Amino acid sequence: MSMRFALVGGLLSGLIIGNVSCREPCSIDTCAGCCDAKDECQVGTEAAACGKRGSICSTCGDGARCVKQACVASTPSDAGEPPVSSDGGCAIGTCAAALTCNFGSGRCEPAASCVVGNAQPAGCGAGQVCGSAGTCQELARPTCPNFSAQSAPFKWNPSVSFGPAITQARSLSFSLVDAGCPPGSLRRGIAELVAYDFRSRFFDDGGIPRLQLYRENTTLADVRSDQVVSVSPSNSGANAVIQISVCAPDTVTTLTQGFAFEGGNGACVRFQ
Repeated sequence: MSMRFALVGGLLSGLIIGNVSCREPCSIDTCAGCCDAKDECQVGTEAAACGKRGSICSTCGDGARCVKQACVASTPSDAGEPPVSSDGGCAIGTCAAALTCNFGSGRCEPAASCVVGNAQPAGCGAGQVCGSAGTCQELARPTCPNFSAQSAPFKWNPSVSFGPAITQARSLSFSLVDAGCPPGSLRRGIAELVAYDFRSRFFDDGGIPRLQLYRENTTLADVRSDQVVSVSPSNSGANAVIQISVCAPDTVTTLTQGFAFEGGNGACVRFQ
């Protein structure tokens, strides 16, 4: 369940990189797909591992396929329908060139038009973003190794997991400070995340839902309220620009951190 954070005034402290780490279990809270026999999160759209919301993965038998994360009997597609992936439902990165996944229908479709400059997703569907060319594009999977191949954000499926989507992530600063970080960890970075909430307008009160930070060793921790530097909501709380404080040892000169809202996609920030 999502947590709501209130902002803390004054100079804010950041995350100590050496904090005790926690590992991500496969459950309804961390996996939009299904949990396999090794307790690892699978996307849940393949016939050999079909399921959703942290359930145990099912294997679809002969004559069946996995459609919208459920095993159904196979039927030929109607002529003229857009192509779909081999398991019956598209996912991020599975559609052919010039096509975009419609996560609602599970089909690859020609990219829809959108209005550049409008609040994201600017008329596009969940899991999509309005690109500079005025067409809807899929939000790409994170590329930094902070997110393991089994992590929920890396396997994010917008058709069943509607957490806030991060559309932009960047570093604003990374420098030594006199205060705001613990002694020995005075290298302070500020990350800026731009996000939209497709359903519930989570940012309407200036707070944020549960946000997690993925370290370079793939362990994760909740972003604490005292790490939230600012939240600037817009569009009646459906959009926000969020600044997060991160602390690192004094000697660290480069650092990559991953961020993901609960039930949302992953984004990488490189500090240097």
